[in-house]
Amino acid sequence: MASRGQVAAFVARELRQGRTEALKQAAAWLHDTGRVRQAKYLAEDVAAAVAREGYVFARITTARELSEDARAAIESYIKSQTGAETLELEMAVDRDIIGGVRVEIPGAELDATVRRKLARFATGGY
Repeated sequence: MASRGQVAAFVARELRQGRTEALKQAAAWLHDTGRVRQAKYLAEDVAAAVAREGYVFARITTARELSEDARAAIESYIKSQTGAETLELEMAVDRDIIGGVRVEIPGAELDATVRRKLARFATGGY
């Protein structure tokens, strides 16, 4: 029986080749092995496996729209930290974070938001 890591590696290889049928196969594997609750973890494992091959998906959250220069600086930072050759960004605006930026990539998160800093200050975490 295949492990979740093996299935993730298989799906990552197939996706890099443009074969999306692997997603259906992975869903069937989750169902057939009674691991449907692990779907989120499998998705994270696939994202990490793809990242090791040079493709990184990043979710960027800011309090307001970024300028092209700021976006380029964040892209450059992520590439330098991850070694990504290909970077796909999902941009989101969340006014509740007040200011700063949150960067989420497979297996890591950088939360440099004002909201996070205020929360840490309020709980004595500074």
